[in-house]
Amino acid sequence: MRKPRLSVGGGGGLLHGFPSPVLLFLLLLLLSSWRVAAQAQQAPQTDPVEAAAVNAILSKLRLSAPPSWNISGNPCSGAATDDTSIDDNPAFNPAIKCDCSDQNNTLCHVTRLKINTLDAVGPIPEELRNLTHLVKLDFRKNYFYGPLPAFIGELTALESMTVGINALSGPVPKELGNLTNLLSLALGSNNFNGTLPDELGKLTKLRQIYIDSNDFSGSLPSTLSQLKNLSILWASDNNFSGQIPDYLGSLTNLTQLRLQGNSFQGPIPTSLSNLVNLKKLRIGDIVNGSSSLSFIGNLTSLGELVLRNSIISDTLASVDFSNFVNLYLLDLSFNNITGQIPQSILNLTSLSYLFLGNNSLSGSLPATKSPLVTNIDFSYNHISGNFPSWATDKNLQLNLVANDFVMDSSNNSVLPWGLECLQHSTPCFLGSPKSASFAVDCGGSRAISGSDNSVYQADNANLSAASYYVAGAPTWAVSSVGLFLDADAPNASYIIYSSRQFENTLDSALFQTARMSPSSLRYYGIGLENGNYTVTLQFAEVDFPDMQSWRS
Repeated sequence: MRKPRLSVGGGGGLLHGFPSPVLLFLLLLLLSSWRVAAQAQQAPQTDPVEAAAVNAILSKLRLSAPPSWNISGNPCSGAATDDTSIDDNPAFNPAIKCDCSDQNNTLCHVTRLKINTLDAVGPIPEELRNLTHLVKLDFRKNYFYGPLPAFIGELTALESMTVGINALSGPVPKELGNLTNLLSLALGSNNFNGTLPDELGKLTKLRQIYIDSNDFSGSLPSTLSQLKNLSILWASDNNFSGQIPDYLGSLTNLTQLRLQGNSFQGPIPTSLSNLVNLKKLRIGDIVNGSSSLSFIGNLTSLGELVLRNSIISDTLASVDFSNFVNLYLLDLSFNNITGQIPQSILNLTSLSYLFLGNNSLSGSLPATKSPLVTNIDFSYNHISGNFPSWATDKNLQLNLVANDFVMDSSNNSVLPWGLECLQHSTPCFLGSPKSASFAVDCGGSRAISGSDNSVYQADNANLSAASYYVAGAPTWAVSSVGLFLDADAPNASYIIYSSRQFENTLDSALFQTARMSPSSLRYYGIGLENGNYTVTLQFAEVDFPDMQSWRS
């Protein structure tokens, strides 16, 4: 029998009617390559459930997606998948980010959702629960109201969640304890109430928790002692009560701790001395139980130390402040601190703000001062003696109201005029009163005649962190003390202006200016006649609009 021959002519490599095994393999390989290339050319698609959820969330909140989104078909495209940053980028707000690595790079999941500072109004949409791959949720600065839904606990991939500065209310759901991958949780500046759930202690990866400016009550749960990775805890401006927990001293990774504006009882636990990594510490408004300053002796990494109104009964000499080389803000005002002011405090090379007012300090002022200490409040103490040469420094704000200084030849004309009238033993107009009434338009730039026939005098002196001003013959004075949390105050003179027309008053212009003071604002009548007086204070909301906005 004759064997078949391989034809090399135009026959294309046939074995007399049968494909060559080699060419068959090549053909299959070519078809496979075509199929892979076709798949590569097809863009990865968003999980349809998640695509519908994103569209529903935006629709319910009446928000429009930016042009870079193809929300009608495939939200996970364009800026949602490239290297465009959406953090602090107003061009991408609202915005999402996606991960398209699923199913051989063909399926995308929404991993980040940003709706930030858009005044979105309404409850948190139910459809959010379908975004089960979310790693970061940013709902800051909107007007979300109603409860924080329990289904949030289903989003177990979350590492960062912020719903801060909204109008959310009700208790925090215990289901948040399921979010064991959380690194940051921000619930601040809402209307949450009730006690914190014990389940928060399950969030052992947590590094930051912000629960400030709410209406939480009760004690801080003991389970928070399990959060050993915690570096930031903000719990100010609530109704927490009981003792400041001793276990806080075991959270040795803490760098920021804020506990002001609650109803905690003293004494401040000495275990806080273990927090040697602290950079910022704020404790204040202790209800009862006095404390010493000894617990801060080891906290030499501090840059910011505020123990305002904390029933501190001690002397400043009990702490070696020369070790606090990073300290730029020290506020120990409204306490029971006695003794003299150590020279070491004013020698600190990083210190800018020093608030020691409303204590029982005595003796004279330290002889020298670091040039960086530019805001000093020593008001309402018993300091006396001569003013040192640094008291005349050009850039210095120095408040010495309500002390025991005598304005003799050595102290004359050193500080702004009228300070002698604001000492404990004032020599001004004794036995010869100058007036029986006065009226002031706080922050006003000009005198205004009111409908009550009073002339409201202007009050536009440039006051800031530690200042006073005496007006008139003198007739009245004002003292302002304190530093806003944001050290860059919105107005250098601590005055706020409004162009609104105020209803229900005949004197709308009186309310278009106001003084801002974060700690203490006092007005004084000087040289008034003896007798009974009627003090009338008129208030209006000038800064927060009455509307569904985070600004309200």
